[in-house]
Amino acid sequence: MVLIRSLLALLLLAGSAAADVARIEAAWQDWARDARVRNSTIAITRDGDLVGTRAIGRRSADAPAPLASLSKSITGACVLALEEAGRLSLDTTIGQALGGAGLPMTDGAAAVTVRELLTHTSGFTLDSTQGRPAPWRARGGDQTLRVAANALLQTPARKGFFYNNENYAVLGAIIQAVSGESAAGLCPRLVLAPLGLRATVSDEFGGGVPWGGYEMTAADFALFAATLRPRRDWPRADMGSGVSYGPGVIFKRGGGNAAWWHFGSWCFLFGRSAGAYFFQYPNGWGVTVTYDRCLSNDQTLALDAALTSAVGRS
Repeated sequence: MVLIRSLLALLLLAGSAAADVARIEAAWQDWARDARVRNSTIAITRDGDLVGTRAIGRRSADAPAPLASLSKSITGACVLALEEAGRLSLDTTIGQALGGAGLPMTDGAAAVTVRELLTHTSGFTLDSTQGRPAPWRARGGDQTLRVAANALLQTPARKGFFYNNENYAVLGAIIQAVSGESAAGLCPRLVLAPLGLRATVSDEFGGGVPWGGYEMTAADFALFAATLRPRRDWPRADMGSGVSYGPGVIFKRGGGNAAWWHFGSWCFLFGRSAGAYFFQYPNGWGVTVTYDRCLSNDQTLALDAALTSAVGRS
């Protein structure tokens, strides 16, 4: 009798989980229809395990897709791994890390720390990566050092949160300086390979790997995102309303739990546009979505609202 009750409980649990996955997928499909997104993938995790994948349009569920700014979470994890290995510290300054690289820099830029770059509190407020007329195609070469050099010529403004891709370009230059290897070569091997996961450099957006140039399957990124549980020792910057920016991740702590997420977007008038989103909820559910569309702010918020509502009821 005990065995029968146990089997019934397991069947009910499995049925409930399947219904939860179906509800999350339905919310994503409704959003895609309303936002006129034709190609998209979704991956769903529960307590760190992959429980569902699906695709709509011409993209298959196991096809790598551009991560855009979700790439920053890989760079952030890479920097923390180098810190743990003793190769740098969060208080290492740009001057200390790049002083021997021959890159001109202002005194203010030289004093910016790794911690400030990770949290977008460097004071760098000019962003040469925005408003570009064409995608950062990988065949144009790695633009990390060029963009980093542009940042180093700035005199930082007052310190405070200001989202800027150039912060992560400088982190890419620092990774290369302390390891002797580009971020594109080192970071996937350092933080993804031990998890059995894989990232590649995007053919279309790979010129800016540290801040937006990786591609992964939705499933692989979802499994990686599930490992990014915010720690008390994470560097963080206050974004208001209890929300903080950490090492390539936005997170909110409450009631002993933390939700964490990020959006990424490549938007171009001519050429391909693409985006990605991930969210990890305190109840153990996680979702990663990729899509081939430049979304409006309302469409982005609608995706967040649809998925967090569906996950929150699970």
